[in-house]
Amino acid sequence: MWGSALRYIPVIALSLATLTGAGCASVPQREFRSYTEAFAEVKNTTEQLLLEYDAAKRAEDESKGGKKPAPAPGPYPGAVTLSLTVDNGPSTDHAGARRQALEVISAFNSVLVSLAEGRKPEEVKSSVESLSSGLSNVAKLVGTNLPIPYAGQVAALLSTVITALDEARNREQFVAALREAEPIIHGILRLFAQDAQDIYQIRARQADRLWTNHQDAVATLVRQMRAVAQEYTAPTGDQAKELAAIERDVRGLLDRAGLNQNSEKLQPATSTKPFDELTLSQLQQTLVQAQAEAAQYEAVIKAQNALFQLVLSYGRLLAQADATLTAVRVAVDRPADIRQQVNELIGVVFNVKRDWEALNAARRAAAG
Repeated sequence: MWGSALRYIPVIALSLATLTGAGCASVPQREFRSYTEAFAEVKNTTEQLLLEYDAAKRAEDESKGGKKPAPAPGPYPGAVTLSLTVDNGPSTDHAGARRQALEVISAFNSVLVSLAEGRKPEEVKSSVESLSSGLSNVAKLVGTNLPIPYAGQVAALLSTVITALDEARNREQFVAALREAEPIIHGILRLFAQDAQDIYQIRARQADRLWTNHQDAVATLVRQMRAVAQEYTAPTGDQAKELAAIERDVRGLLDRAGLNQNSEKLQPATSTKPFDELTLSQLQQTLVQAQAEAAQYEAVIKAQNALFQLVLSYGRLLAQADATLTAVRVAVDRPADIRQQVNELIGVVFNVKRDWEALNAARRAAAG
């Protein structure tokens, strides 16, 4: 929860799966097929997570800067302003910067796949050139647009890796260059983890405003019911029973909306105005409105808790992908059995998919 700056994470993992199948004969083909199918599914999830990230950042920027009034409509602009100043300052395309970083990871895995398949150096060179070009683009973005952890160390390492890739001529040199590039890949994955944390915090602030609005609406409607009831004399017979039932529903309603420890009374005070069916109907209609607000209060909280679970699962996915990536790179260097990492990654992938489906269901309920 989240065109995608994160769209290539599953491609990375899918490439890892290909590597695993090609470079490690101990991985059964059945498990390999399940692994690749799982990451075909998670691709859609990570693309949505980028949308979530982009939407959350936009919402944050709007809340900080305030909404600008829309200009009056007209058949043409009312004025034009020209400047001879060239703006060479950094852009603030957070999603675009992450797309380029993920292109680097995709290219990194493309080189890994080529090496695992035993391709000749000249066949690997095109993939290496893509990786080198991607690293050059990322080098320009490290900082404000791409706040990779340990940015200073990563920036210093980028030029070294680019040079090593450009000068590599044989398999051993390509593998050595990938080994040098690995901390950069890890840094990008850690950035994605930070982004997921940011998504949750921004959405939590938005959810705070939503659920408090619904809670306030419940309290307001209950006050209206109390004011109406106190305008009349106490009912008798069936009307008294129905009013008592409404009163019980109101107390339960206040509990649902987080307004606990209430002892709401709708019994009329001192009045000579007779209680009638129209008044009872008015109270029932207002109760229905308050129940709808309480349902929205609950739905907002449920959706935010679902996002919390998704972000936790996504963090585990990134951590497992990071560990698996290292294992695969080592396996390219020398044969190794990485079935455990593969199986663990498959499990995390399906947890993320399950949690994303739960979030979508919760948000549909909140929107309805």
